[in-house]
Amino acid sequence: MRNVILLGVDGSSNSDRALEWAIVEANIRNWSLRLVSTFPPTFVADPIVGASYALAARQEAQAVLDHATKRAEAQSVRTKAHVECGDATKVLVEHSETTKLAVVGKRGRGGFVGRLLGSVASGLAAHSHCPTVVVPHGHDTTATELDDGHGTRGTPRNERGEQRTTHPTFFDAVNAEDPPRQQESTINGLSFADHIVIAVDSGTQGPALWEAAEMARIHSKPLALVSVTGTTVGDPGWSLSVEDSDPYYEEELAKLTRVVTAVAARYPDVKASRHLFVGKPAEVLIHTTQTADLVVLGTRGLGGFPGLLLGSVSQSVLHHGRSPMMVVPGANTVS
Repeated sequence: MRNVILLGVDGSSNSDRALEWAIVEANIRNWSLRLVSTFPPTFVADPIVGASYALAARQEAQAVLDHATKRAEAQSVRTKAHVECGDATKVLVEHSETTKLAVVGKRGRGGFVGRLLGSVASGLAAHSHCPTVVVPHGHDTTATELDDGHGTRGTPRNERGEQRTTHPTFFDAVNAEDPPRQQESTINGLSFADHIVIAVDSGTQGPALWEAAEMARIHSKPLALVSVTGTTVGDPGWSLSVEDSDPYYEEELAKLTRVVTAVAARYPDVKASRHLFVGKPAEVLIHTTQTADLVVLGTRGLGGFPGLLLGSVSQSVLHHGRSPMMVVPGANTVS
């Protein structure tokens, strides 16, 4: 793979935001940008009409590409531009075989109303051969609840429509000498601003961990290792109490400590902190995206089903996340 950042562009506002992110990253790494714009094949019975449509589609894609190229080169980024006919996801996945990082907007111009994650973003994240960063339109740090599924924000509700609050319990694992239950606070009161967050699945040291550590090193930012313990049963809003989860807490904390030690050995200049939560992994990680600079996920976790390329946790975070999110391919990473 080459020191190149792959970026899919389509002229949408999300694409523009992804372009901004990619330009900054390319300058920091001193890498070049490969800009790719696609247009769909035209199936029209009349060959003359079909050729006319194809030409117009190519010209539109080229115009989008020219605009993006000018913006990147204006900030001293080396670029190569490609206009290709075909399915956008397939084209980008093929290009990812020869690049070290892919970047895409969370939603493109073809997004359906109410759809939080576009098909190209989800497809590339699931099938890319290199780490993929999904960039939302904006990083909103004010919201504290998940979307209720109707395009509005509000408190989650149970099946009877009654309001319920689901605040995961936080233990300050950095001060491990203190009793865990004396260090309780809610995740809503914890900020990961200016941090790179990595989701750690049961102490796993996979590709996602090392990509996150490398990002922290390159950007001179602290690395927050986030792990979640607790078994969710019955009501979707229910999780183990602090008392019930103590045995799991000690075991998971020990695993997390070993991961921090491994990171310190390989990246001595990166300041790593450990954070252990009780709750549902997807909900906890979605909350971290409200303040984090970047949240790093794996494609699948230890409990992933064979054939499922993008696990349920990663899918949920990509759908609802508010900060840039990196998905790293590889086995035995958080789903």
